[in-house]
Amino acid sequence: MKWIWKEADWPNFQYDKQEFTERNHEFRINSERLMGRVESLPDEYQKNTIIDLMLSEAIKTSAIEGELLDRESVRSSLLALISSESIPVSSDQKSAGAAALLIDVRRNWSEPLTHQLLGKWQTMAVPDQRLNLIMRGHYRNDHSAMQIVSGPYGHHKVHYEAPPSVQVVDEMDKLLNWYNQPRSLNNRNMIPEVVRAGIAHLWFEQIHPFDDGNGRVGRAIADHALSQYLGYPTTACLSTAIEINKKAYYLELEQAGRNGLNINKWLNYFLDIVNIAQDIAKQEVDFVLNKARFYDLFSEQLNDRQTKMVARVFSEGRKGFEGGISTHKYESITKCSNRTASRDLSDLLEKGIIISLNGGGRSTRYELVKVKKSINFI
Repeated sequence: MKWIWKEADWPNFQYDKQEFTERNHEFRINSERLMGRVESLPDEYQKNTIIDLMLSEAIKTSAIEGELLDRESVRSSLLALISSESIPVSSDQKSAGAAALLIDVRRNWSEPLTHQLLGKWQTMAVPDQRLNLIMRGHYRNDHSAMQIVSGPYGHHKVHYEAPPSVQVVDEMDKLLNWYNQPRSLNNRNMIPEVVRAGIAHLWFEQIHPFDDGNGRVGRAIADHALSQYLGYPTTACLSTAIEINKKAYYLELEQAGRNGLNINKWLNYFLDIVNIAQDIAKQEVDFVLNKARFYDLFSEQLNDRQTKMVARVFSEGRKGFEGGISTHKYESITKCSNRTASRDLSDLLEKGIIISLNGGGRSTRYELVKVKKSINFI
């Protein structure tokens, strides 16, 4: 098998610049509109929006790698890191590390990429117990082949084989030198910036410089590149978009790694995902706005149990409470009797605070109403 890094002209990627110029411009316009929407909010709502966006990204970038994080642990870590530069002490180091990585990428978007910065991000992506401490933050040095495989031993399939460890430092030097070269938006020959992000991510993944955490660090690089293009941290939910169909993501990376230096197909996929990521970010912003409108209109009409239930539903994020709110779930969340739960839900239904999803009866499910009324900061 001839991997991409074995091509004679590696790493001179080939692509049709004109094919991506319009979508590159579309990304910038949509980003500016979305940021304007966020900046129109009061400070507290801006903070909540950014935290919700990062929360989704932290959870999904780990989910792509098959790791499930506790949502509340990640949120707690994000809140702690917003006002501090040190990773909070936590029994859930995976969640703390995922949160720290997202925060650090946002804080360092304008800085050049360096070996040290990437090593720092890798230590955040990979908890202590996953690797020997000596290897955290350092490129791999094992002389055995770095392969991405699937299937049982002896009958496994090799999806990709990365360059040998002795080449990693030189390969990373080439990538970082290319990535950090001066750019000017007035330069007509400049690589479209979203294409730059797609190339940087692909290039890094083909080198696969670390023993673990390459996917999470590679997606952080893509966010870093998009942020440098915009001049502020991107709000695009790239990992959230990828996780929706992560099999397609892995397939595109695999095909790009073995089909020569023409990467038009990969870039088409990447730009599509970036635009989906922006749509998701818009939904996240709309979710925060709806939550603000909801509390503005209904908070004084809720008793303590109802307030607890509403907070629990909103904590699930933009996708809401799976299966809706039932009497049984209400009992479980608020620790009340079945009769009290039924009475509280009937009260909420009468006030128009919840709506029925499936008619009446004991199996009725409800969801919170989406408030259309504008409030004074919109």
